[in-house]
Amino acid sequence: MIGTALCAYGLSGRVFHAPLILVEPALSLNAILRRSGADGTEPAGARVVTDFQAILDDPAVELVVVNTPNALHFPMAQAALAAGKHVVLEKPMTITLEEGRQLMAQAQAAGRLLAVFHNKRLDAEYLTLGRHLAASDLGRLVEVEWHYDRYRAHVTHKAWKEDEQPGAGTWFDLGVHLVDGMLRQFGRPLSVAAEMRSLRRAEGATDYFDVRFRYADHRVILRSSTYVREPGPVLVAHGDKGSLVIPKGDVQEAQMAAGVKPGDAGWAVVTTPALLHTERAGAVVREEVALEAGRYQDFYRNVADALAGRAPLAFGPGPAFEALALVHRAIEAARQPGLSCDIAYE
Repeated sequence: MIGTALCAYGLSGRVFHAPLILVEPALSLNAILRRSGADGTEPAGARVVTDFQAILDDPAVELVVVNTPNALHFPMAQAALAAGKHVVLEKPMTITLEEGRQLMAQAQAAGRLLAVFHNKRLDAEYLTLGRHLAASDLGRLVEVEWHYDRYRAHVTHKAWKEDEQPGAGTWFDLGVHLVDGMLRQFGRPLSVAAEMRSLRRAEGATDYFDVRFRYADHRVILRSSTYVREPGPVLVAHGDKGSLVIPKGDVQEAQMAAGVKPGDAGWAVVTTPALLHTERAGAVVREEVALEAGRYQDFYRNVADALAGRAPLAFGPGPAFEALALVHRAIEAARQPGLSCDIAYE
């Protein structure tokens, strides 16, 4: 088994990484870094350490999961690679593009695996959209609108998410997921226009974005707000043949937060259907369609297979770097306002 260590045990460690590592037969969760010490909630069999160096010095740890605040991704991944470990990075892989380039070069030179946890590619809405694009149910694509909305009226204590600083805010935290999904479905866009705001406080990090990517024949709109108490569809796609409306998205995060894990009854099943309105054999069809079941467990299965030489790495740093580059490009676009409306109307 591949000895694995978690570098944090907050939301991502408790809800995502630990449960997914524990259900993967090829991995063992050996160690968890908790600077404040153990509190008894950690999985049985995983020792708790208070110093990152203890993980780096442990020969039983082969794979290090860097699921810390964004600013720590680069230095901790650097140190883990230098210690001969394979690395899984939370998204975004780094804050700056130069940091991303350095990590990719270091991993390649060391012959170590570097994977990025872009698990949203394994979400129900992503997989369902891909299914209907492959089936040509929409025809020539015209527009896709993808939402990652929440209601978060309060400001949390997490400065690295809430304060105006490099790598903070929902565009880095959530938008990078949407950008990565867009790139995997449609390839690289031609241009971008963006609006980003802080709705809850003037000095805060971005908590609202409306980013529009233009392709040769269609556009992709990525939106998120922290003031959405009554959400609309998570994804709407229109083409010259039909439309797909997905009213409710993936349930895997909520299930894992409630203690449900891959393999349990009802795992990843979205009970709210999507709506497909299209044509088949010359007849108009408007029907409810089931969403694809999400597959978060595939991430660590692929990492294990890649380490064993059984499969190529599907979550490598190259595509994650492309997403990071577009995240930065959209920030630049948001800082360049459009044409002034201060014109003569007479």
